[in-house]
Amino acid sequence: MNRIEAIYSLIDDKDKVVDVGCDQAKLSLLLAKRNQPSIASDISENVINKAKNDIKNDLIDLRVSNGLSNIKEGEADTLVLAGMGTHTILEIINNTKLRFKKIITISNNYHDILREKMNAFNYIVDKELIVKENNKYYNLIVFKEGKTKYSRKEILLGLNHIEKELYNEYLNHLLKKYNKIKLSSEDNNPKIDEMIRMLGDVI
Repeated sequence: MNRIEAIYSLIDDKDKVVDVGCDQAKLSLLLAKRNQPSIASDISENVINKAKNDIKNDLIDLRVSNGLSNIKEGEADTLVLAGMGTHTILEIINNTKLRFKKIITISNNYHDILREKMNAFNYIVDKELIVKENNKYYNLIVFKEGKTKYSRKEILLGLNHIEKELYNEYLNHLLKKYNKIKLSSEDNNPKIDEMIRMLGDVI
């Protein structure tokens, strides 16, 4: 299962989806196959114009939008933010007054910061899924509305993981990665040491 398929598997038939940073609108194309409309937006006018030339489907609403600036209240209840960094995701959430029942993210960095800051925006982790694609691991996180208090372990390693076997494989990958970083660095890094200790306790 690749990243787009993983996101698709977590979208319900009645979800009103907006995919921000849609690239080639691959997710919207999958949704359209089951007759589900969606909004596919991107900041790049060239990307959207190319998609409009390539895609002829009335179920896909293609828009140029800087984050959620071109999305109106009530048009979507499910937000997809994939293929971008944590700080970009947080900037998009911070710059809108729109609220969503479900936010699906795939960030390529700083998942601990993402969990913590999304909680400050009143979104909590509903579930997480590790996706392995082209021998790379991607951490998909589904947020829902709410407020909670996470443990340090939950902030760093996540929670409510589905696909436990792949999650354990991912944890072993992280342990090797952080041990390698520690061996190659001359400076002490408290966060690296904390991750190694925590991963050692969990695995």
